[in-house]
Amino acid sequence: MKPAYELKGKPQLLIVDGAGTLFDPGSVVPVFGFQAGFREYKPQDGPKFGYEPEFSLVMKYMGRAKLEHIKLLLKEQTVRDAFQRAYNREPTEADAQGIYESFKNQLYPAASRTEEIPGVKDAAFRLKDARIPLVMTTGYDRRMVDETRKRLPWLDDVLLASFTASDVKKARPAPFMIYRAMEAALVENPAYAVNAGDTEVDTESADNACMPGVTVTSGSLKQAEAENLNETLGRKHLVLPSLVEIINHTLDGTIGDRIKALNH
Repeated sequence: MKPAYELKGKPQLLIVDGAGTLFDPGSVVPVFGFQAGFREYKPQDGPKFGYEPEFSLVMKYMGRAKLEHIKLLLKEQTVRDAFQRAYNREPTEADAQGIYESFKNQLYPAASRTEEIPGVKDAAFRLKDARIPLVMTTGYDRRMVDETRKRLPWLDDVLLASFTASDVKKARPAPFMIYRAMEAALVENPAYAVNAGDTEVDTESADNACMPGVTVTSGSLKQAEAENLNETLGRKHLVLPSLVEIINHTLDGTIGDRIKALNH
């Protein structure tokens, strides 16, 4: 297995995913949005779809840009079969766009149901007090970020910046949101930062940026799944319960040693 990307000293920047990492334990809010978006979609040539993809299937692609997520779900055989039964045809690009619009209509109100991950708020303020910047990257679009900020106004106090899938030409697993975060914090070398997330594409994006990546189990991945992800990706990544532990280990100066220990 490939070694973990290591830190050079204490992190100068933490880059964190949104739902499932910084807030929304279990990353359930977007799942409900996807399910309702499919269910309520009504094409011009037929009635409402009335079908909800299984929770576990929606979770399979969590962390990606939301339109891409929908296109991937439409390629799944169970979803294609349901679509064929409903409309006697294959889904098209127009259907993907239509489901995306339906998804957004369902998702934005669901932001009001976003819950905090225990301990993250206090830990984020301690990180701010230590003058270590925190930047959020997310598969949400800007409006959903704004709706979430209304629910959790403390995000405005602890975040240096946030970057969404709509702010870059290609979203995760491409590393471009990570690069935007580094630019915002004036960090020139990926070895001086840590990227944290709760999905496979979060971890892939860290690898693609040659940056130390930490997988948290507060969102879409459980402990065993996160450990199996290392085998899937072929690289060692630190697995921790939540962002709280990442911040604690950053502040006490042990996060680099924990990552380095993976290589020994």
